Amino acid sequence: MKKKVFLDRNAKKELDHFSENVKVEFEAYFEILKNEGRLTLPEAKKVTKDLFELRVKIGGEYRGFYAYIGKMYIIILHFFKKTTQKTPIKNIKTAKRRLDKYE
Repeated sequence: MKKKVFLDRNAKKELDHFSENVKVEFEAYFEILKNEGRLTLPEAKKVTKDLFELRVKIGGEYRGFYAYIGKMYIIILHFFKKTTQKTPIKNIKTAKRRLDKYE
């Protein structure tokens, strides 16, 4: 089922700071989300009840959080470069705070 994928304004700014290769990889995942409606491991993982994590590994570890809004929409909420083994709680909280604006 086709979905509509939107980037939060702040997430767009965060994505713009990444290298072109990393951006292209994330954008390829956005297309898969649009066309298929979901991603599975190792590309994506459910983090909380509402949040999912996109995973890109090109010259480092990069993550993006997204969520489903209703049945037709996916909102990309937050991007960051991962520097620790475990996803920092502050990044999850940032994504949740942004999600609250859309629900």
